[in-house]
Amino acid sequence: MFRIIVNRKNIIIPSQPPSGTRDFLPGEAELIDRVSGILLEEFSKWGYKRVITPSIDFLNLFLLSSEAAELFKVADISTGELLSFRSDFTPQIGRTSSVLRNTSVLPYKFSYCGPVLRNFDPVLGKPREIWQVGAELIGPESPESDAELIIMGIESLKRLNIKDFSVDIGNVEFFRGIVSDIDESVRKKIEEFILRKDSSGLNGFLAGVSLPSDKKEVISELPFIFGEKSVIKKAWKMASNEAAKNAIETLERVVSYIKSYKLEEYITIDLGEIRGLNYYTGTIFECFMPHVGYEIFGGGRYNNLIGMFGENCAGAGFAINLDILGRYVDSCAPKKKDFLVFNKTSDKKSEAKIVMFLRKAGYYVESNFMDYGYLEVIQYMQENNMENIIYINEDAILLKNINTNKEEKFKTVSDMQKYMRTFKN
Repeated sequence: MFRIIVNRKNIIIPSQPPSGTRDFLPGEAELIDRVSGILLEEFSKWGYKRVITPSIDFLNLFLLSSEAAELFKVADISTGELLSFRSDFTPQIGRTSSVLRNTSVLPYKFSYCGPVLRNFDPVLGKPREIWQVGAELIGPESPESDAELIIMGIESLKRLNIKDFSVDIGNVEFFRGIVSDIDESVRKKIEEFILRKDSSGLNGFLAGVSLPSDKKEVISELPFIFGEKSVIKKAWKMASNEAAKNAIETLERVVSYIKSYKLEEYITIDLGEIRGLNYYTGTIFECFMPHVGYEIFGGGRYNNLIGMFGENCAGAGFAINLDILGRYVDSCAPKKKDFLVFNKTSDKKSEAKIVMFLRKAGYYVESNFMDYGYLEVIQYMQENNMENIIYINEDAILLKNINTNKEEKFKTVSDMQKYMRTFKN
């Protein structure tokens, strides 16, 4: 065994984190906390309870929903077993649900919040660390349960005062039904073209394969099965077997249930969307905003996942991309910090009395220990969204709102405490 001895004095540590990751500064971190809190609270109103899963888990678990090349792998030093950093919450929640089957009654409604790590090539411009809030519904298999997740996603965005968005709804079983009688190698090529929405490439390929002309015509239409109510009528004409027809019936019930909540203005139909074909088993959906290249949230039905851990059980879920969503949330203004205490005397007891009194009363209070002058403290407060300064000097205690310039002076801490009992900012 060889050891590489590194002279730590010569190590150069980059000033930036690895490509595809980033540091969240206080304002950004506060936004993530605030938005995720609102979303989790909204989910809880629908009965979804938060779970926390390990940030590292068995490699084979994440291979259920992720490609091996996308995983950050590490070896367990005690067993040699391959592990991976979390790339997806759903397989972990599937395992948890399987364990609960022996002790708890279905359905299980879970929510979660945290980062996932995916080893994308930084050249692609995709983030490697993605903060998510999501929900999983385990047990029901009805189209209405699919619709509940979509409705909850829509209501969550409305709660954040986001108005201009659309949820595209499809069903992978429609595509499976259309191509079920086609040779696998041909089917795979058709799948590749439709995933890329490459209609010209698809038509060129179809011209060179031996298929009935009516079948070719139906397949060539798949990238364009997108829009509103008329799309479903068109899909009925294309459906030639029970699998495709069942997919349309499911879609109609999903749309009908969403309409009962008067949210149809937010949805479109996309039966040409076939992402996650090896994972999803029915309804799929994605939410987009104009001029935003990434989905805001996405998910679908995965009825085969939980069976990987034992007795099978239906499941569906979705995840919201907090990194993307946070850029467009403008209704959640940062909470104003209440007070900064700036003590220019040697009397630390008076300062402590003021701080303890205010915190006990429920205010946010920060002490400043820098050797600043008054103007430097004001600059710090402005940069950190603070409103009120308590300036302690040898002559008096000054309370001032730096935005309105309203101020009060007190001779003693007791005088100030009396005033603060009736204080309104």
